[in-house]
Amino acid sequence: MTSEITKDLIGKVYVVTGANSGIGFSAVSNFASRGARVVMVCRNIDLGSEALDKIRSKTNNNGLELFIADFSALASVSRVAKEILEKYPRIDVLCNNAGGVNGARRITAEGFETTFSVNHLAGFLLTQKLLPALERAGEIHSARVVFTSSYGHTHSPLDFDDLNLEHGYTTLKAYGRSKLMNLLTARELQLRYGDKNIVSSSFHPGAVRTPIWRKGGLVAVLLSFVLYPFMWTIEKGAETFIWLASSEDDTARNPNGDYYFDRKLGSAAPFATKEAAEQLWLISEELTHPFI
Repeated sequence: MTSEITKDLIGKVYVVTGANSGIGFSAVSNFASRGARVVMVCRNIDLGSEALDKIRSKTNNNGLELFIADFSALASVSRVAKEILEKYPRIDVLCNNAGGVNGARRITAEGFETTFSVNHLAGFLLTQKLLPALERAGEIHSARVVFTSSYGHTHSPLDFDDLNLEHGYTTLKAYGRSKLMNLLTARELQLRYGDKNIVSSSFHPGAVRTPIWRKGGLVAVLLSFVLYPFMWTIEKGAETFIWLASSEDDTARNPNGDYYFDRKLGSAAPFATKEAAEQLWLISEELTHPFI
């Protein structure tokens, strides 16, 4: 990696969701090696603790802390946000990376389709809850919010009358739409909070060799098996993530809510419109309001 993404991050506070595996683990390792304080938000306490211990051992950074939340339960996300705010009144960078794939349509206890809840609503709610800490950082320098999206966002436009995918559910449609939501949320966040010195972005990590597709059903597993030799390493997939979250490069510091791939401006789907971003934001506010 070049010096622009190896510069020290001493004094910075990072919050990273989905931090115990894949590109999340790789990004946390990088931030920790550069001296940042990193809040790792994970679903499983055993896997999260194991990841934290590995990173701490490798980086000698004692400024790592693990928080546990179930992103399929918005009440759990609300609780963990409160816990984080109590300990970290200023957050410099929020990385909304947690996500998953589901082979069959499932509904959470709160009534949402699981992919919609885990991949979009949870990150939206967490961002809303942590805004005071991001705004505090914005008084000093640009606070950053980075969303892990995917090229899969190009597969299907949103149906605002069926965000729970009651009709025509497929694994790839549910995942792709959730990644479109991540891209749109980054754009709308920039529009609404850019004047408070909060900058946002989304990115496609590439086709990466991560465990995410193991729960995606037979088709997803077979696809990942066939494509595995052509996939990027986790470290390569994390490069754009790390760049957007930490580089002093002009574009990374001022990403304008845009979507990136391989550290360059990516091609967003034609249906990723300003109108769709605004509508999604308003609906997401309404759906998450009981948990604020």
